[in-house]
Amino acid sequence: MLSAIAATLAIVAMGYFLKQKDFLPDTVWQSLSPLCYWVLFPGLLFDVMTTMELSAAVLGPFTLTIACASVVIVLYAIVAGRAIGMDGPAHSSLVQGSLRHNGFLVLSILQGAFGVAAVQLTAVAIAVIVPISNIVSVIAILVMTGKGGDRGMKRAIVAELLRNPLLLSLALGCGVNLLQIPVPFFIATAAAMLGHGALPLLLLSIGASLRFSAIRGHAVPLGLAIAAKALVYPAALVGMGLFLGLDELSLVVLAAAGAAPTANSSYTLAAELGGDSRLMAEIISTQTVVAALSMPIWIWVAGRLAQT
Repeated sequence: MLSAIAATLAIVAMGYFLKQKDFLPDTVWQSLSPLCYWVLFPGLLFDVMTTMELSAAVLGPFTLTIACASVVIVLYAIVAGRAIGMDGPAHSSLVQGSLRHNGFLVLSILQGAFGVAAVQLTAVAIAVIVPISNIVSVIAILVMTGKGGDRGMKRAIVAELLRNPLLLSLALGCGVNLLQIPVPFFIATAAAMLGHGALPLLLLSIGASLRFSAIRGHAVPLGLAIAAKALVYPAALVGMGLFLGLDELSLVVLAAAGAAPTANSSYTLAAELGGDSRLMAEIISTQTVVAALSMPIWIWVAGRLAQT
């Protein structure tokens, strides 16, 4: 596990170093993330979902755990933001930073440490968390910035869900799996090949996107966002999972997802809808650094608790 985490973080650090040294033009880095997000990673998720065994006995408690823990972390972000008097745009960024997660990091670490079974469960977790987090994030930004008319909010939510390539690839793969539609060999091979190229390029782009320039000015909000991912969300996921009797691997996947830093796409959503994009960038950066310690700790804790 530690080797997988070290390898993942080494690639992220390489991306940050290359960006600082101007190894590639900014236009290349700006193009790399959309390529991975819209093409490579959806191919990986489609391949995983079409080949995994979907069991209602496992998916039910697993999904319920994520839903309940998501309610807890959103309430935490709302209460914490109001307690320190955050303005609307900044408060919406705290909500995003508390709930959304970087599934790329989770997949990379768990694939190296626990193999295919962990990748399949992580894909399920992404399939559940993505629609929840996208809907909540859009509502939070529009309501907290005062732009949330009923019609505008519904339109923004539908648009965000329909244009999310991860959700679409997961839904397509799940549908093919459940309906037992045969996938032509060349399509399955192409999806697998795309998946193989997704994670390293995504990790490099994550490193290149890290920004630490305004940390001093946002110390308290950043502290709340770090606490959300280093403590509150993983604790809620693991605690609820234990209560519902999930197995060890399921708890490990949920712990990793809860402690993972916020998705890079949170910055784009904040910039498009009027959230505090500068604070969002700082949350992503600081949470990524803290995750180097919090993710392995929570994976270990989840494994130990499952064995007791």
